[in-house]
Amino acid sequence: MLPSHGRSRQFNPGRFHLKAMNDKNLEKKVIDEFEKEIEERGYASPVSILIALGYLSESDFNEWQEGRISYLEKVLKIGPSKVLDLMSVMSAYAKKNGYKKSVEEYLQHGKKGVPLRFSRTGNDVIEERFSTHYVDKNF
Repeated sequence: MLPSHGRSRQFNPGRFHLKAMNDKNLEKKVIDEFEKEIEERGYASPVSILIALGYLSESDFNEWQEGRISYLEKVLKIGPSKVLDLMSVMSAYAKKNGYKKSVEEYLQHGKKGVPLRFSRTGNDVIEERFSTHYVDKNF
């Protein structure tokens, strides 16, 4: 048994994928979905990639948009470091291939001007990375 260091933490096996994913596998999946999103909609975003890869359910995304989930990271099925890896792959691929970067504002549905939060901490850099869309240069 591991020491608790004064904190009790409940293990939730559904919270993270138990199967480890190597970096090349993640990179290929992200790039494939990125290109699919660009082809279908003219842009790709971390949120759309997270949904496409099964790391975020559409119902949880909708609940977050309605303001019933305080921050999006709370319901992701991968940990914060993998999310940052995913966003780094997107950013590098977009830069290499000339996609335009556009930071979008995510607002709560039904409440004019109420911004949604992506991360537990609300860190500006993380919030911006989550809200960055990559737009087809010909769009």
